[in-house]
Amino acid sequence: MPVIKARTNRVRTVRHICRLQEPQRDTLVLYARFIGDTADYVVNQLIETVIAKDREFVAWRAALLSEAPASAPTNDGRASARGRASTTS
Repeated sequence: MPVIKARTNRVRTVRHICRLQEPQRDTLVLYARFIGDTADYVVNQLIETVIAKDREFVAWRAALLSEAPASAPTNDGRASARGRASTTS
């Protein structure tokens, strides 16, 4: 029985380029084939399920999200320009 279930709904996706070690890439591709879905879906499910178990991160993220929206990360993970202090006068 697969740990990751087949996709039940569609969520908007964004492109993110990263590098994987070859053995993990091979495992990822094979697991995606095993469950009949895409490698992208498997990576998203791994992030959703594994990181959700990190209580310290979940608490940190909740605190971060409760701050002003101007300091929230952008799609690339960096703080938005509105949330960063200006270095020019």
